[in-house]
Amino acid sequence: MKDRKNIFKILSSIFIIFALVSCGKDKDSDSSNITNSGKVFSVSYINVGKGDAILIQVEDKNYLIDTGLEENSQMLIDGLKAKNVDNLYGVFLTHTHKDHIGGMKALAAAYDIDMMYRAEISENKKNGKNRIDNLSEELSIHLTKLSFGDKVKITDAISFDVIGPLVLNQDDDNDNSLVMNLEVNGVKFLFTGDMQFAEEKTLIDAGVDLSSDILKVGNHGNKDATSDEFSIAVSPKYSIITTDTTVDTNSASKRVRNALSNSDIYITEDYEKGITFTVLQDGNIEITEF
Repeated sequence: MKDRKNIFKILSSIFIIFALVSCGKDKDSDSSNITNSGKVFSVSYINVGKGDAILIQVEDKNYLIDTGLEENSQMLIDGLKAKNVDNLYGVFLTHTHKDHIGGMKALAAAYDIDMMYRAEISENKKNGKNRIDNLSEELSIHLTKLSFGDKVKITDAISFDVIGPLVLNQDDDNDNSLVMNLEVNGVKFLFTGDMQFAEEKTLIDAGVDLSSDILKVGNHGNKDATSDEFSIAVSPKYSIITTDTTVDTNSASKRVRNALSNSDIYITEDYEKGITFTVLQDGNIEITEF
């Protein structure tokens, strides 16, 4: 039995390494360049209180990562209206917790949504059903499940690249968060959901490239996420914490802010509706509040 377990571990390691190499081969060094498209790419971190809602916009296409709490749905809708959103090509729900999926029903009532996405590896309720699957069925929106190495194409030049989760964590669905990155004109974004130490470690141990310019800080900046090792691996220029510290007093923790002290840190509660990072055609970044 012990030999079987060892063989399984070896095969799993080989699979992950092979997948990493394959993903690297698929990438064209110019694939993220939109300089000639005449389009501007932006990511807006919407203030939805203690929760996540991240809007990605390019070429008249809108994508959203998470939807915040149900009780803060109006903050989400107001933020989207401020960014002139009239449709959503896709909504990524990083995991099943209510501060990430709670606004989904209100969102579907306000907008046409082409697709929902979740991680293939995800926690089920005791009855064997996944909360995100239930939402997809209730709202009649098609659902796509994503695994490591998958890509969701936005344009010919840009895609969301799925880098996590790698293994199921049965203790906390935060550590089953859908983790994605994308690169535009040499600027790299990393989206982490509520990833904590456990999932961070699996990605680091697997040799996943985490280096990024702009980091969405995991789990609202709580002290159980963003380890020193992870912070060094990412080495962001900008870090965004999505929270309301009057509601979650443990968020935007001093330990996390210290770990990310080499970056400029932004907290969504400090802005009326949110903060936008726009990648210009020359690769420079413009930061504006809204």
